[in-house]
Amino acid sequence: MRSKTTPSHVGPTKPVHAGKVTKGRIKALTRGQASGIISAPRGDVFFHKADFQGQFWDLKVGDRVVFELLDDTISGPRAQNVRVLPLRKGAMAE
Repeated sequence: MRSKTTPSHVGPTKPVHAGKVTKGRIKALTRGQASGIISAPRGDVFFHKADFQGQFWDLKVGDRVVFELLDDTISGPRAQNVRVLPLRKGAMAE
């Protein structure tokens, strides 16, 4: 029997384990789904607009980003708190 404080529509929570902060580059953007893929040293990582700190619509493929890598045991690696890195001194924008 369910507890009276737990709604019947609530299922099990996804176990998510926070990883270290890492860097990568925007590999692909799917504007219609407000999501994208980051190319990172340990492989490609998914992120959603809600995980991005800033204006998602200003992102471009190739932008350098820093993010927290989450290991979601159900859906796989996901980026959280994604932020664009400033251009390096002397580097030109692509």
